Amino acid sequence: LHRLEGLFKRYGHPLPKQVMWDMLKRVDELVARPVLRQMKRELLQEEVLHSDETPVTMRQEGGKGTLTGYAWEWRSLRAIETPKVLLEFKTSRGRDGPIRFLEDWSGTLITDGYSGFDEVTRRNGIVRAGCWAHARRKVKKALDQGIRDAVDVMRPVQRLFWLERAIDRRVGRLGMDQAAHLALRQEIRAKRCVRVIERIYEMVDELLEKRSTLPKSLLGKALKYLSRQKRPLSVFLDDPRVPIHNNDTERDLRHLAVGRKNWLVFGSQRGGDVACRLYSLVLSCKQAGVDPETYIEDLLGRISTTPASEIASLMPWAWAEARPSTAPATA
Repeated sequence: LHRLEGLFKRYGHPLPKQVMWDMLKRVDELVARPVLRQMKRELLQEEVLHSDETPVTMRQEGGKGTLTGYAWEWRSLRAIETPKVLLEFKTSRGRDGPIRFLEDWSGTLITDGYSGFDEVTRRNGIVRAGCWAHARRKVKKALDQGIRDAVDVMRPVQRLFWLERAIDRRVGRLGMDQAAHLALRQEIRAKRCVRVIERIYEMVDELLEKRSTLPKSLLGKALKYLSRQKRPLSVFLDDPRVPIHNNDTERDLRHLAVGRKNWLVFGSQRGGDVACRLYSLVLSCKQAGVDPETYIEDLLGRISTTPASEIASLMPWAWAEARPSTAPATA
């Protein structure tokens, strides 16, 4: 807002950042809050969810410096339907964030190995699915450092990703529907991926027993992560709905990370709350192929006359279905 204020001023149209902030708050109150309340209800009806978080610096009130807050993302599956994307701002990375958001939800949750999800997983009986992209990243660091044993682990890990890409290519080439896609995943994973996972953990066990594998080395840390996450990282073998990675969520959060390089900080906790809700709207519009500006402008004129019982019709995906001529949003 500070930069926009200067930009408008140079073009001869003074627009104080406080005025722009007031406008953002009104969009949040009129559109984002009611839409995202409904979106959360729909998200918690899903059987499989993604989640991840990213740090954001927040300026404290009263000039007391800054602290690190976190934008938590919750996302539905891409392969099943148009994904629902919801971000929440929290001043902590602790377990309270997942506990309060999920409430009594129980299903399969795709995350990295962060322990902040452990309590809600235990309490709700959630199936925790791991992320092979995180595991691969740790092995890659050891490989980049020139540790030769990392090559033996990296090869079968890469094989997992190659098999998943081959499945997606076949689905696209044959124009398979969702049921056929999941059936093919189940078949290939049972025939091929099971053996690959067995090979990976044979290598992990062998290398952990080698005296040359130092526990605090990059390879040692990667092997410990793989060993500790063996059960979550194997969930995808029994559930074809589950992707092998959490990359879709990371791609969403990259939008916030790129913006963070420009705006640097949230000016307050209220600013973080509003920003994450508006990011949620924009990211959900992108997933639905909806132009965010057109969508928000339309809802500003309609939401006050839409009964609470019909709020689901204003979700970006429902709004897009009702307007087949809507131009897709650019990436």
